[in-house]
Amino acid sequence: QLSSQHPSLFSSMKVGVEDAMSSVNITIRVQPHTTIETLKQQIFQDYGFHPLVQRWIIGQCLCVDERTVS
Repeated sequence: QLSSQHPSLFSSMKVGVEDAMSSVNITIRVQPHTTIETLKQQIFQDYGFHPLVQRWIIGQCLCVDERTVS
């Protein structure tokens, strides 16, 4: 609902998700203030990768949960 009212608030983010057995590329919609912790929960709900085993790297930086995507 909000995205249709304010489409510029959202961006698409391409993410590679992998484990020892498989990998997949997905695109998720994020806002600049979205935290890594929120993204971990979203990936857990959508794909079953538990947040404790997720590692998020943006650029060459290993991200902490409190970091935003902006």
